[in-house]
Amino acid sequence: MQPTENHVPLSLSEDTRRSYGDVSSGNLLIHGDNLAALEALQQDYAGRIQCIYCDPPYNINAANGQYADSVDNSVWLAQMKQCLSLLAPLLTENGVILVQIDKEQSAYLKVLMDEVFSRSAYVTTIAVRMSATSGFKLGHSDKTIVKNTEYIHVYSRDLRVSPAYEEAEYDPHYSAVLKPTGKGRYRISRLLEEKEVIAAFEDCRIPEKTENLTRLYRISDAFRDYVFANRERIGRVHSAPAGAEKERDILCSLLDDTSEVIERTYAGETYYIKRTQTGFNQFIPISLKFRMVDTIGAYSLKLSNILGDWWDGFYLDMGNVDHEGEVCFKNSKKPERLLFRILNMFTQPGEYVLDPFLGSGTTAAAAHKMQRRWIGIESGEHACTLCKPRLDRIIDGTDSTGITRFTDWQGGSGYRFCEVSSDG
Repeated sequence: MQPTENHVPLSLSEDTRRSYGDVSSGNLLIHGDNLAALEALQQDYAGRIQCIYCDPPYNINAANGQYADSVDNSVWLAQMKQCLSLLAPLLTENGVILVQIDKEQSAYLKVLMDEVFSRSAYVTTIAVRMSATSGFKLGHSDKTIVKNTEYIHVYSRDLRVSPAYEEAEYDPHYSAVLKPTGKGRYRISRLLEEKEVIAAFEDCRIPEKTENLTRLYRISDAFRDYVFANRERIGRVHSAPAGAEKERDILCSLLDDTSEVIERTYAGETYYIKRTQTGFNQFIPISLKFRMVDTIGAYSLKLSNILGDWWDGFYLDMGNVDHEGEVCFKNSKKPERLLFRILNMFTQPGEYVLDPFLGSGTTAAAAHKMQRRWIGIESGEHACTLCKPRLDRIIDGTDSTGITRFTDWQGGSGYRFCEVSSDG
């Protein structure tokens, strides 16, 4: 039998004075040793957590005074193995664990995770650009290779992932315009012949060439607006689907010449088919390249490419991260946008997210605004001084920082505040 959402696991005691909002939400803010807390969660939450995100101390002597970050490496490895071993049983069958780490411990951590979760469960290691090569770092460039990147090891027994997208440059192959002539028929013309495009080139003083469309899109608001408004009829010509060749005789009778395009449906999908001298092509609208993309300050439809294992741009978030949630956690805080991307990829609303190193509360903050249920564990006093006030503001609807605008968060829900306690 699954526990009810107002149930507090054995060995955790609820502090009703610190619980806040709708305590039936299933969210738990746990103050105390994370290993003891994870032990307490085993009975009620085994196989229930969809996503675990860990941002442990990197053990690189970069502590901010809130936690220990310089212990013997063997001690760090032993502690991490204990933690990972307690996390593994909590995952659902298609759950995912992501652990973010510095280059110093990345390889050691990968071996540990292979041992605990098995190498067959290894998905990838994401490289995240967390800093830019500038400022004080340049002063050390003659002694080392400047660090820009952190790493996220990803493991899952049966991965379920929603593709994510990154903003892309304009592809100049999209240089055709589809113009309707009636009854599902069209003709193709050149994008460079459109008066709005000609005007944009003139305003930017750029030669009107196909290869310059990328630059024009980068610098011209007018051209970007034009492309977005006409994204269904701007496109490129590419190889036709297999269905077109199978009905060659029908298409030859329907298409009079090589500039005409006709709508056809194959396997439930609509295609724009164009005759060529030797066969058929299809017109592919650029609208298929517009996807929801998280960029700093916005989550909106953008020209995009599917996202791989290189995540650029988070160094831009780091310049403002101290203001997120109105709490400061030097050298340790991750931006809400990073968790927004992770949770969008690996979870759905209502599913459980767990962070055993909650820090300043970023994972819980992002999960709450995205309507995921969450469990956050933090041993330090900042569970009370940073995490709690940050989450209380989110519940009150007074936090306007981070991903609040992405999610249109208005406030609501709540959590139980628990302390790790002895059995009995």
